[in-house]
Parts: sequence; C-alpha cells; structure tokens
Amino acid sequence: MRKIFLILLFTAAEMCVYAQKRKITFRSINAVEYLIGQNADGWGFQSVNGIAWKNYFTGIGMGTDYYPYNSYPIFFDQRIYIGKKRSLFGYGNLGYNFNDKKNKPGKEIYYYSSYHFRGGVYTDIGIGMRIPLKKNNFITFSGGFSYKEIYIKTTSINECLVAPCTVDYNNYQYANGRVTLKAGIDF
Repeated sequence: MRKIFLILLFTAAEMCVYAQKRKITFRSINAVEYLIGQNADGWGFQSVNGIAWKNYFTGIGMGTDYYPYNSYPIFFDQRIYIGKKRSLFGYGNLGYNFNDKKNKPGKEIYYYSSYHFRGGVYTDIGIGMRIPLKKNNFITFSGGFSYKEIYIKTTSINECLVAPCTVDYNNYQYANGRVTLKAGIDF
C-alpha cells in the first residue's frame, strides 16, 4: 500500500513540475454511485478535485458511502484518458475510509454492552467514458470494483452471581467488495 501511495504522490509531483512548462487545468468531478454488493445494494456520492495535464488527471476526493455502514472515504484519484478526444478513461482510487459516528452494529451482532467502529482501507478501480457538453464540460459514466474496510470492536459483560463478571471482547472486520456504477459531471 505504501508503494501505491508513493507512486501516486510522485506522479502528482511530476505533473506539477511539468505543469510549469505545459498548460494545466483545474478539474472537478462529481458523481453519484450505485453500489452492488453481496448482501445488499447502496448509494454513494463522490467529489474529486485536481489538476489535468495532457491525458492525465490527479486529484484528491472525498465521498459518502452507505454500504453496508455509513462511511466517508478520503482518497487520491488518478486517471488516464485514452484517444484523441479523451473520451475513454481508466481510474484508480486509494485512500482511507472513515466511519460515521452514528453507526450501530447490525443484526448480525446479537449481544453487546458497548461497541467501537474504526475505518480502514478504501480502493476503487475501473473504466469509464465521458460525453462532451459545452466548452470543456463532460457527463461521465463509469463502472468498476470498489473495496472498503470497516472494523467493529464489541464488549459483552456476561451475567454472573458474584462480581467481577467476565467480559468478552469481539472484533469484526467487514471487507466490503462491490461493483460500482457511477454517473457524474466533469467540469
């Protein structure tokens, strides 16, 4: 994971160095996503802001993700546009998935006295296309595969007649792999 992070960081730095010699533009990509997973489907929203240079885009994004627990991914976004019109693209995201403080364990966790949520890795990789609108604005459609982690630590105090009662600690890891379908605006 460190290697991927360093590659993204050096790519962004390289783009900034060459940007002084070439024309770069600021871009904002906002999308609604539909998440199709093993247990349920969900919705999400992403906003990515960054710089475009030639056929490359590097940015920082954040979003909301409602599958299966609410979370807020913050990530680096890297895109490469293909063809003369740059209408096709491939993308990759890497970041951290922050949990929502309002989350509560679901029905799969039967008994607990207290709980603590923690976020984890967030990745997303896929391909897409963009359809030109006026000037330098586009409608984008993409599909890919996303992965996010959420951890839950629960504490259960067992009933007993004489104190101190035993305490059980349980750790749950949710590794959510899902298909993503996105539609958005690139301006």
